[in-house]
Amino acid sequence: MLRLGLGLAACTAALSLCQQSSLAGSSSLSGDWLVLAASTNSSIAVAKSKKAAHAPNPQVKEAPPPLPEKKDAAAAPPAPAWKPEEIAAAQARCAAILKDIDAVSEPQPPIREGQCGAPAPIRLKSVGKNPQVTFDPPALVNCELAGALAGWIKNDVQPLALKHLGAKIVRIEVMSDYSCRTSAGRGPKHLSEHAFANALDIGAFVTEKGKTASVLEGWGTPKREIAERIAAEKAKAEQEAAARDAADAKAQANLKDPAAKPGNEKPAPVAVASNLGTPASGTAKTVRSKGIDKLAITLPGSAKAATDDLTKLGGPTNPGARKPNAPADVAALSVVEKPPGPQAQFLHEIHAAACRLFGTTLGPEANADHRNHFHVDMAGRKYKKICD
Repeated sequence: MLRLGLGLAACTAALSLCQQSSLAGSSSLSGDWLVLAASTNSSIAVAKSKKAAHAPNPQVKEAPPPLPEKKDAAAAPPAPAWKPEEIAAAQARCAAILKDIDAVSEPQPPIREGQCGAPAPIRLKSVGKNPQVTFDPPALVNCELAGALAGWIKNDVQPLALKHLGAKIVRIEVMSDYSCRTSAGRGPKHLSEHAFANALDIGAFVTEKGKTASVLEGWGTPKREIAERIAAEKAKAEQEAAARDAADAKAQANLKDPAAKPGNEKPAPVAVASNLGTPASGTAKTVRSKGIDKLAITLPGSAKAATDDLTKLGGPTNPGARKPNAPADVAALSVVEKPPGPQAQFLHEIHAAACRLFGTTLGPEANADHRNHFHVDMAGRKYKKICD
């Protein structure tokens, strides 16, 4: 009991002391909590920094490049326009040319499409008088080309039309005029003369009597096509000759005696005509010359017999026959063509005349693209005009 009382008294005294200490140092206790909190936060920060130091560095991904801005086609910068002085100079040249060629035309606004265009194009409706030659449809060209066309028609086309067709030309059928495009077969960067209103494609010429000279139908077979046919026929003939020679060699091999030793082969028995034949049909008999069996044939009225080696197939050799493996005669393979008619003569001659005048003249002989029309343009040529 005494021990229990002393214990309770001690606890009571201690509790009283704690209360006094609490009341007396409440301000110092709150300061201690602040110190402890700060210390705790500092420890956590240090721990995090150590953990981060030991953690592997993640790969840094670069941001994707920004997408290109979409540009509206309408907002694209316009093509450079012709300068006023360029237009004025071209119009002055045009007026001087048209005054001398009896042309009916309509001035057109300057054309500019990138690198294509013309500063003073015209819509050419006709040239000349008595008769007036119309362009169907009217051609969009420059005046330099219009002047060249008028001279060609007056000095070459009309006289040759009278000569071969019996009437003058009154209409030219146009297939193509101005077109902003590249030149066929010359790469994507080479602009055609059509892109400068400096070229015209002509499909046909119509006379005052209504007769049409069409390039496609009237020119005839181009020489380049004839050459291609001859080459094809030659190749075919050579293949057939090689096949025949191979068949002959195989047949000769089949006739040999399979039991004979190499170098001592004897020809297989060959059936020959009887030597009792009537004189009217000639005679045939076997003879041996230089160790080789031959067939001798005597024809009526002939004093000398024709002989042929019996180790080969066939009868007596024809002096005109093609020898084995001989190349085919190219001259014999020429394509038979009809003589050129009036339309063909007219077209060929006006094409030749155009070659003397224009910078470029193309027709059916040039390539398959020009099989149905003439192309003429005023391209400047440094050394030689192009004529095909």
